[in-house]
Formats: sequence, structure tokens, C-alpha cells
Amino acid sequence: MYFKRPCGLKGYFTKINFFTINFYDIDIKRFYINKSASAYFYNKLTEKVKYSTYKKYRVNAVKQQFYLGQWQVDVTSNTLSLGKLKRTIEPKTMDVLLLLCQQKGEVVSSDEIVAQCWPRSVVGDNPVHKAITNLRRALGDKASAPEYIETIRKRGYRIVAEVHFIGDEQARASETKWRDASPYVGLNAFSANESQVYFGRDALIRDLVSRSSELFNRKRPLLMVLGPSGSGKSSLIHAGFLPRLLEKQGVNGLHAHDYLSVDLADINPNGNPFAIIDEIAAHMLDWGNDEKAVFEGYSASLLADKLLTSPQSIVDIVERYCEEHEHHTKSSYSFYAIILDRLEVFLADTKIEHKDKQAVFTLLETLSQSNLFLVVLISRNDFYPLISNFEVLMKNKSRGAHVDIAPPSLSELGQIIKLPALAAELQWERDGTTNATLDDVILSDASLEPNCLPLLQYTLQELYLQRDGNLLKRNTYYALGKIDGAIGHKAESTYSQMPASVQNALNTVLPLIVNLPGMGNTMTSKTASWDELKGDDERRFVELMVEQRLFVSFLNQGQASFKVAHEAVLRKWERVQQWIAQHQNTLSIKAALYEQAKTWAENDKDDAYLLQSGKPLLDASTLLDAKYIRLSNEERELIHQSQRKFRRKSLFKAFTAALLAALSVISFAAMLHSNHSQALAERKRLEAENLMGFMIGDFADKLRSVKRMDLLEGISEQALKYVTQAQEIQTGWIGSSTPKPSFELRFQHALSLQAMAEVRFYRDDADTAQQLYKEADKRLGALLEEQPDNFKLLLAAGANAFWLGDIELRNYNFALADEQFNRYLRFSEEMLKVSPNNSDALLELSYATNSIGSVAFRRQDFDKALSFFESSLAYKQKLFEKSESPIITATAVADTYSWIASTHIHKGRINEAQLTFAKAEAILEKSLSTYSGNAEIIETLSLIKMNAAKSSQFTEDLNTSIELLNDAKKLLIQLLEQDPANSSWQSYYKHARALLDYHRSLNPISALHNQNVKQDITIDELLRDGARLSSKIYAVLSYQYRQEWQISRNLLAQINIEHAIEENLNKNIKAEFINVRELENYVLYQIASIRQTLNDEGKNIDIVQKECETLFSLTNSVVNTSKHPLFLQAHVFAGYCLNKQTVVAKVRRQLALMKVPMPLYFTNINKDLNNDNTTEL
Repeated sequence: MYFKRPCGLKGYFTKINFFTINFYDIDIKRFYINKSASAYFYNKLTEKVKYSTYKKYRVNAVKQQFYLGQWQVDVTSNTLSLGKLKRTIEPKTMDVLLLLCQQKGEVVSSDEIVAQCWPRSVVGDNPVHKAITNLRRALGDKASAPEYIETIRKRGYRIVAEVHFIGDEQARASETKWRDASPYVGLNAFSANESQVYFGRDALIRDLVSRSSELFNRKRPLLMVLGPSGSGKSSLIHAGFLPRLLEKQGVNGLHAHDYLSVDLADINPNGNPFAIIDEIAAHMLDWGNDEKAVFEGYSASLLADKLLTSPQSIVDIVERYCEEHEHHTKSSYSFYAIILDRLEVFLADTKIEHKDKQAVFTLLETLSQSNLFLVVLISRNDFYPLISNFEVLMKNKSRGAHVDIAPPSLSELGQIIKLPALAAELQWERDGTTNATLDDVILSDASLEPNCLPLLQYTLQELYLQRDGNLLKRNTYYALGKIDGAIGHKAESTYSQMPASVQNALNTVLPLIVNLPGMGNTMTSKTASWDELKGDDERRFVELMVEQRLFVSFLNQGQASFKVAHEAVLRKWERVQQWIAQHQNTLSIKAALYEQAKTWAENDKDDAYLLQSGKPLLDASTLLDAKYIRLSNEERELIHQSQRKFRRKSLFKAFTAALLAALSVISFAAMLHSNHSQALAERKRLEAENLMGFMIGDFADKLRSVKRMDLLEGISEQALKYVTQAQEIQTGWIGSSTPKPSFELRFQHALSLQAMAEVRFYRDDADTAQQLYKEADKRLGALLEEQPDNFKLLLAAGANAFWLGDIELRNYNFALADEQFNRYLRFSEEMLKVSPNNSDALLELSYATNSIGSVAFRRQDFDKALSFFESSLAYKQKLFEKSESPIITATAVADTYSWIASTHIHKGRINEAQLTFAKAEAILEKSLSTYSGNAEIIETLSLIKMNAAKSSQFTEDLNTSIELLNDAKKLLIQLLEQDPANSSWQSYYKHARALLDYHRSLNPISALHNQNVKQDITIDELLRDGARLSSKIYAVLSYQYRQEWQISRNLLAQINIEHAIEENLNKNIKAEFINVRELENYVLYQIASIRQTLNDEGKNIDIVQKECETLFSLTNSVVNTSKHPLFLQAHVFAGYCLNKQTVVAKVRRQLALMKVPMPLYFTNINKDLNNDNTTEL
């Protein structure tokens, strides 16, 4: 490069040769400039380098915040924040502050400040003095007694407060000196004592601090921390969040004087629902300083009583104490922290009534609202349905009160692995062949294992315990079986060293600590008492496992107990997995028996809670002779009592059958030989007809409400058989002539046909169901000619018209469906005329209106559909307010909300749709808390959660979608336990699992690492009868995200053959009208097909373009009537694929206005599809 000689210097132009220089890393002293170039060039170059170095720091600092004492400094916005107090300073003043903080206590002269903050200006010291004055004013600092900026006479200025640059974990690790202990905690949680070696969660800690500050501003600092088991919730709070709050200067205007932490799993209620309050009170007694305790003169019991009866008096005591003894703090909010860990134990305790739990949460809310207490509740997120039952816990969810702990990112995993070793001055062995260090190998393995923190910490601790000096060895890591096999390797190693007799005890100990609830799909651990162990071998087995820290021994409810240290011991120990696979059915039966025995005991051993005859009793009876299963006395008693009841019932049935047979013979003989007997037979007939009326009327309705189609089928078959035979008898014997059968008997015949049809429909036999409904329709029509104002008859005719319309709707015969639903509407209106104030009539009218709206919805007339849905909702809300039939009206209102939400999606109103789904969920979850186990509520709630999950996908809220789908899956498992043969429920269950796999795979980072994780639903299950087309397509997309292209290719081919997709696609492209639900399937299929083609034959542009043309044609008409994000996204993608950007510009603008981004795989395929939300396209 060339510099022109400045004026006044001797010589000519001087050339200075440089290589390319990175001014950020330059060392001025290493540059040697030709002497003839003069000092001028050196000074200018030095100035440029210094300024560039500072400028680089300034750029990096802009990307983060830092703390100066209690003040949070945001370089980007030039603001200083202290809780709710926020002050803005000039950019140059921020530059001065940033420079001083960069030096961390070193003196910086005025000249250096001028040189770096005003590098190209000729100024004196005045700007520096002015900046320092402004900083002191903003910080509330004094020159005479500095807390932040100190003036060093004739030398300059320095920062005297602590400076903490957020995210500078590397520097913190380098400064930490951790000696004589492992920097890893194994299967234990980090505590405050290990906070110095707690790394990798800085972003989460900042988020917690920020959310807490905002909650204090709202005067409701009650925080819920949620995450799966082993996600590090307890460690985050105790080793990360609390130490920041307890620092003398506080953080972001928050300062905790002290705290209490209670693990709710360690509390023994012993019949006291408020034992948790007693525990909190006992910890509170420790608060205070050396001079005086906060609750001076109180005992734990007195303090607990005050908390329950007069919480405001406790608040007043704390407030007075803080004013007298804690006034020195300058934080915006000073408080005491209450940490309740493992809240799920308290929530799931069925011995504590809901009202008592509510009282505890109300107390915690009262304490938090004083702003003198920060309440932090830690819970597993799979207990969220229980959390949602309490309004107190849900109030501020939308305002940041719920924090979901996600698995650490790749960079965070790196910090978790590497930085504790740096703090403890440990070294990682390097591979001589690949040159990779052990920490990088572990990081690579950890990235492939979701939720790996417990296993990772255990492996790292074992590496530390088996280190060579300060070197962590590769051979040790591989000998342990790496992360995945470390804990299993440890367990197997411990087992192999046991004597043979002790090894055999595994078979009898495992049933005590392994639980397979429900359908046996998920394994959990449970706590066992030492008293349950029989013999020295069993005790020795447990003792050895405890010694090796694979089991933990502890006091539980006053009893010496033990359990696995972490469920990973069960999941990763191959021997245990083989044992569970071998005994899975037995363990599931044992778990069910345990729950039934507990319920039986809680209800004073009432006979109503004995085991049901049939499979439940037969299964439980097999446990009496099971070799390794140990039954409690209560469980054995339950089985024996149930067997005795079954024998008594069998004898009674046999006696009753014999008696009925005898009575039938006597009655028949009497009918033939006596007028008196004929009168008696007539009376018996009327009684039997009344009984049949009840069985296929009220009782059948009860069975429908709980979806017990198995029982309804038996009743309807018997009823149909009876009324058929009765009509034959009434018609007379051969050659006789008697009047036609009674009206009631013919009505019962029609109702029996209806019930049979409904069972056939739920057994997936729609053709037979339709024939039965048509036959019933003829009979009902004939009866209506006789009694047109009969309310029950109109009700039955309306229901029959609905089912005929529903079958036509499912077959896409919209005109016929509309005709039947309008018949349904007319019958309902007639019912209302007959009985104007009848709730059943109004409910049927709401159903009929909703049904007509559903046809309009399928025809893409969304304005008409919305009008009918809103009318239906108005009728149903009137009924819901009366609460005469709470289950029926709750599900009816929720169902209509779901239709309205789906319509909003098609009108492009995603946020409104999500709010509407939330209303439906809230109604049903409240109803389910009252009517636990009701099948109609559970089915409706599961479907709404699945639909809500699909809508959340369009706002990229995948965590919410996955949470909703997990909830739906659990609900459907409950349903199938009630009626395993119900084909609709089987189909819904498969669909929920397919959707869950799909949404889990949508994360572009985790998807690359998910290939070793099994899909929730298998290919075999999808290809069996009953799986929806959409379920199979979502499975294809899921496998594609997982990069399992061979599986997705085969499944696509199978779908095409089974459902004739390509043939139907061509028909529907040419069709004038297509059902939107069916269209969703075809669009998803075509997207999957294009992705597959791009992977298999990406270079064959002709094939790709042909498939894109199909997708474009498929969506071309629907985008004019529907704003469903899927259709709009697919249309834009097809347009870009075909180079028709101008044609689809309007549709893309619509997506931008809706704030719906293009899916990630679209932008991966076509880089022109930038994932923005601008409307200026």
C-alpha cells in the first residue's frame, strides 16, 4: 500500500509493503517500518489499529448485554436498567462506559478515552468529563463516595463495581479454581455449592431473571419452571438462578435476602394435607441475620398456622423486618425466595383433596403478590394436565410465568462438557490418529442423544473418578460404553461381581421398583420399602446397588426406602430391558391391580370397587401363582373377594335363568289355556316392553355417553331379537287374525335398528349401518304418520336423519348430506313447537344447525359455515348456562368452538383460531375434572387438542404442538382401555402418534440427530386396517425429515397403491369442486412426493416440474376460497418451482400479512423463498 508524504517531511514518496493484516489481532510491537517512512506513519497505523480493536469489541458487545453492579447495560439501545427503572444515555457516553468496563478495574486515562471514543476528532478532556458526569448521574453514583466509577487523580478513571459480561462463560471458567472434588455431579442435581462449575445454561438463567423482573413489575412473581425428567430443572434453579439473585449487588434490580428450598418428594403428609406448609414454615425460621431472626419468637407450628389463617400478617412481619434490617440494598425489588421442587408429587397425591391443594396455591399467590416473596415451582411437564386444573398456576402463563426447559443446544452441551474441566484444570486425551480430543468426541455423541444430561453427567463423573492424574482418558470412555452405555455398563459390571444367589434376587427386586401403568407402553420407576425385601440375598442386592450409586436409599413417609438413582438405570441396562420385555404383561396387570386395590381401600373396601368379572379378574388371578410378583395382603384380599363375588354372581345367574325358563313355560301354558292367564301375559308383555324401552332408550343413551359400544351392541341385539319375536306373536299363529303390533313395540323395533346401526358404524361397517338406518327411517316415518306430535318419535327421527347425513358426508355426497341435515333441522323445529321450553329440543336444533354448517364448510363456503356455527354456538351456550346436562352441553359447545376455529383457519385468522381452540380445551378440561373418565369428554378433548396442535405449527410454536399431541395421545389411551375394539378410537390413536412423530421431526437441528430414536408409530401399524390416509402421509414426512428416504419411498408407494392417490389426484384436479379435508391429504402427499423425487432424482428437472405442475393445479382454485396456510404455502412453493413468481405474488403477500412463514424444507429446496414476513413483495 502507498502513503503520500505529508507536508513538511523530507524525502519522496515512500512505499511500505504489507501482507494482508487482520487489525483485530494485530500486535503493534511486531511491526517494523522503514525508518525513512517517519514516525508519522507509525502513529497513524497505531491509531488505526487501536481504534479497529476497540471497534471490534464494540461490535461484539452490541450483540450482548452485561451487568455493572446491579445495573443491566444494553449496548444496542444505550440503556441502563435496574428492575423497573430504565435510563437512556448518549451513544458516546455508552462508548466511554463500555471502554471502562472492558478494562475491569484497570485505570484508563483521559487521553486513551479520547483516542478510542473520539478517534478522528480533535477534542480536549471536556467530552470525557461530561461523559463521566452523565454516567454518574445515570447510575446514581457520587465522585466523593464512588460505587461504580472512581476518579484516580492525574491518572484517569476506573470501574470499581463488579462487571459481568453475559455469555462470557469461558472467562468465568478460566477464573474459577475448583480443587479436590469432581466438577461433575453424576446422577445428582447441582446445588448452590457447585454453582462455580455450573455452565451451559446462561441463556436460560438470563431468561429467568428477565421474566422474574417482569413478574415483579406486575406484582405477581410466581414462576413455574417446567421440563421433562432429567432436563436439569433443579440444577438450573439452585446452581444457576438462585446464586445470581443472592449476590450482594443483585441482578437486574432483583436481590434475594435468603431463600428456602423444599423437595416435595421428601415430605411425608401422614394424613395432613398441609404438611407442605409445615415444611415451609420450618425453613422460614432460619431467615434473618446474626442480630435477629425474621420470625423471632415463632415456632414452626405457630408460623404454619399463621400462614394458613392470616398470610397478610406474615407479609407485614417480613415487610417490617426488611425496613429495619435489610434497608441497605439498592435493588428495585428485595425479597425472599420460596423454591418448591418436584411439584408433580404434590399434584398427583390423590389423598390430598383438590380444595386443599387449591388453598396451598392460593397462599403462595398471596405471598407473591406482596412482592416480598419470589415463588418458584418446579415440575415435570408431563404433569401439565394436573397443573392446568388450578387457575392460580395458569393466570400469568401468557405473560411469561411458565418457563419450559428445552434440551441444551450443541454449543451449550459443549460448555457443559468442557468448562467444568477447565475450571478444575483437567485435560482431555487426544486421539493420535484423528487428532480429536476426548471432549469433542463426547460432544459429538451427546448431540445424538436427546435429553442426555443425566447420562452425560454420570459418564463425565466416571471419567473423573478413573482419571490418570489430571488427564481424562479415551480408553476409559470407550470401556464405559460411551454415554449411551455408561450407566448400563456400570450396572452390569456391578451385577457380574455379585454372588450367584444375590444375582438371582434381581428377579424379585425389579417388580418392587418397576412400574408399567396403563397399557404398558411406558415404564416408570417407583419407590420400595426396605421392609418389602425378603431374605438376605435381596437385601444384599439392594445394598450393593446403593453402594455403587445406582440405587438411592432414603427416608420416605417415615419408612426406610430405596429406588433407582435415575430411570436411565432401567432404560439403559440391557438385562433389565430383557426382563421387562419378558414380564411386560405381568407387570402391567400388577400395576393395574395396585391402582384398583388402592381405590378399593380408599372406598372402605366397598363391593362396587371389586375387580370386574372377565378379563380383569382372570388377569389378576394369574398373579397369585406368578413366580416373581409379590402381592400385598390387600391385593390378595381384593382378588379373593372378587372371586367370591364372581362365584355368587354366576350361581345367581344360573338360578335366575332356570327360574325364567320355568316361568316362561308356565306363562305360555297359561296363555293357551286360560283367559286369566292371557290377562297376566298381557301385563307381562307391557312390563317387558317398558323394560325394552328403558334398555334401548335411557340406558342405551348412558352407554353412548361413555362410548361403551361393546355393551350397546349386546343390548341392541337382544332388544331386536325380542321385538321381532314379540311382533310375530302379536301377528298371531298360522291362520289366525289379530291386530297389528302395538305402537310402542314398533317404536322399539325402530330404536333397536338405530342402536344396531350405531354399533356397526363404530365398528367401521358403514354400509351395514346405512342399511339399518334406512330401515329404521322407514319405520319411524310410518309411526310419524300416526303420531306427528310425538316428541320422542321426532327426537328419534331427527337422530336417524343426522346419521344418514353423516354417512353421506363421509362419502363426500354433499347434496344428499345437506338434504338429510335439513330434514334433521325440520324435525328439531317440530320438537321445539311441541315443547317450546324443552332443553333437548333446543340441543337438537343446535346440532342440526351445526351439521348444515359442516356441509357448507366442506363445500368451502366458509362465510355460510361460520354463520351456521355461530348460531349453533348461541343455542348451545344457552343450554350450557342452564347446566341441566353438563356433559352433553360441554362437549357440544366445545365441538362447535372447534368448527369455528377450523373455519377461522380457512379465513386466514390463525390467532383467532388458536384462541377459539383454547376456549374449547378450557371447557372440556374443567368438565373432565368433574366427570373423570367420561368417554365423550375425553374423545372430544383429544380431537380438539390434535386440531389445535396442527394450527400451532403455522406459528412455528412446535413445543405447544408437541405438548398438545402428547396430551391427546394420553387421552386416547384412556379411551382404548374402556373399549379396545372401537375402530374410531384406534384410528384417532394412530393419528395422534403419527402427528406427534411429524411435529417432533420438524425441528431442523434435532431432526439430524433423531435417527437413533424410534418413531412412536410403526410402519406395520400404519399399514393395518383403520389407519387414516393423513396419518400415513404425516409418517412419510416424518421419515423424510429424519433422512430415512428408503422407508419414506416404500411407504409412499404403498399409499399410492392402497389409496389410488395418483388416479384420484388427476380426477380432483379436473373436478369443479373438491372437499377441503380431502384436499389437505392430497397436498401433503404431493409435497412429500416432490421431496422424495428431489432426493432420489434431484437432477431430473422434468420429473420435478411435472410434480410441481400437479401441485400448482391442485391448489390453484382453492386459494381463491380458502386462506388455509397449507394451501397458500403449497401454491407459492409450486409457483416458485415453475418460475411463476409473479403469478403467486398475491398469495405470498397474503401469507406475509398472516405472519405465516414458508416451511423450512420449502426454503431449502428453493433459496428464493426467504423466510420473512414482509408485505412488500
